[in-house]
Amino acid sequence: MLVKIFSQSKENILNSVKNGDVTITVFGLGNIGFPIASIFANVGAKVIGVDKDEERVDLINSGICYIENEPELMEMFKKSYEEGRITATTDTLKGAINSDVKIIAVPTILTQYKTPDLSAIINVTEYIGKGLSQNDVVILESSVPPGTTEGLVKEILERRSGLKAGVDFGLAFSPERVMSGSIIADFTVKYPKIVGGINEKSANAVIALYKSVIKNELIKVRDAKTAEAVKLFKGVYRDVNIALANELALIAENLGLDIFEIIATANTEPFSHIHIPGAGVGGHCIPYYPYFVMDAATKVGITSPLMETARRINERMPLHLIDLVTDGLKEAGKNPETARIAIFGLTFRSDSKSCVNTPASVIIEKLRSIGAELVAYDPLLNRDEVLKFFNLDFAKTLEEAITKADCVVMITAHTVFKNLNLDDFSKRMKMPGVIVDARNVFDPIDVLKAKLVYRGVGRNPKDF
Repeated sequence: MLVKIFSQSKENILNSVKNGDVTITVFGLGNIGFPIASIFANVGAKVIGVDKDEERVDLINSGICYIENEPELMEMFKKSYEEGRITATTDTLKGAINSDVKIIAVPTILTQYKTPDLSAIINVTEYIGKGLSQNDVVILESSVPPGTTEGLVKEILERRSGLKAGVDFGLAFSPERVMSGSIIADFTVKYPKIVGGINEKSANAVIALYKSVIKNELIKVRDAKTAEAVKLFKGVYRDVNIALANELALIAENLGLDIFEIIATANTEPFSHIHIPGAGVGGHCIPYYPYFVMDAATKVGITSPLMETARRINERMPLHLIDLVTDGLKEAGKNPETARIAIFGLTFRSDSKSCVNTPASVIIEKLRSIGAELVAYDPLLNRDEVLKFFNLDFAKTLEEAITKADCVVMITAHTVFKNLNLDDFSKRMKMPGVIVDARNVFDPIDVLKAKLVYRGVGRNPKDF
């Protein structure tokens, strides 16, 4: 029997979740949805996970946690699975009908024209609308352009169900605020949870629901559109400031300055928070959010030149790495078209396994088009993963990667790269070897002492 929480008190909602009287369906079992499902199941709720990926569904129904390197997740999931509180299905309508809380955590991406692609949300919402009942609650966690919850999602749900949002069922937006590698802690402890309902009743029901799993503050903003904007604007802030750091790095290179020394010194003042430059911006979030905001702004007649410029700068940085590679090989008297180049770090962020929108993809594609022989080295990935994402030869060891390499390109600064011995590079590379460092992993002076050619983002080799 389903317990409808929309019209219940806060105390009844909390008790219903912990007593297993509430059934929650999470739509989308990726890096966000699966942990959310496990978190709610862990506190006592009955949880149904819905995903179109049959392999994911089969793994969940077999008690197998398929997301690695997420502290607490495996223990949470296995406990909930063994106690019969979590199952999965590919039947979206079944998941909608058999629950009274529906959490949407499907991906939102961009079209080829860099406009928001909400097709996954539209598809899921259509099914939810068909399976919606009186006093159900629908929560959107996927990042979307401002106005999506109160507009597109609400319209579909009302049209498909014949029910009135905010009266017959609850509807709210609550953005995920997590990073891979710390999702459980981020969701439950580290950051306040933001909730924006389409009305007060919706917001209050969702806040009470999340109170069962959130140990931090719950912040109720005035509406769903505000909650959507909070998520996006934070990402835009990061994108713009990373672009500023990248632009300053390019200037520093040409002025013969060391951008990392400048940033470290400038940031000793409390009013300076210059970000760190690099090979570009990747991941599920930051490369998309400016386009979501720009799309919404365009629809109300507002231009956003700062965001547009930031995107251009950050999207250009992988190509700047190609320029550094070409310049370094030229100094070493080598032809990029025949060079053997080792790519170090393929994921979009240090110590993460995710390759979504990683700058490495662009760098590999461009170097491959030149004709260079490429080999990848990333200790966080295995051969199958490298072949799947990059169709690239994979070195199992550091020694295999650098042996007879003309150039090493450091793209992602995994912790394991911090203590590499440059003497090993000098001994094994085809000398004079070239080091191109996008992440300040190597000390330029140490590279030059090892008789290697150095190029780095934000650094002029003539300055050392």
